Amino acid sequence: MFEWFIEKMKREFGVEVRLEEVGYEAYAFDHEEIDDLLIPAEHIKKLPNPLLLEAFMYVDAEGIEWIAGVVVAEGTRERLYEVWIKDGKRIGCTMYV
Repeated sequence: MFEWFIEKMKREFGVEVRLEEVGYEAYAFDHEEIDDLLIPAEHIKKLPNPLLLEAFMYVDAEGIEWIAGVVVAEGTRERLYEVWIKDGKRIGCTMYV
């Protein structure tokens, strides 16, 4: 998924990212623990509870923080939901289920 993040940053936002500059964390959340910035309430209803969220983080040369959060199915790692956050503001999301 690192390659996906790097390619999407370049294709969608015109930002060049090197693999060694990408941070990664994975979290398991119950629905009530999810902030509305991350996943709006109307979207969360369609996702498994608890859900597995993988987060890819990058800070560019101007200090702008980019985060891609991806909810994946635990057994298959199929992408269920994707959210993009730039400097603390959601700039896009996609529901895959």
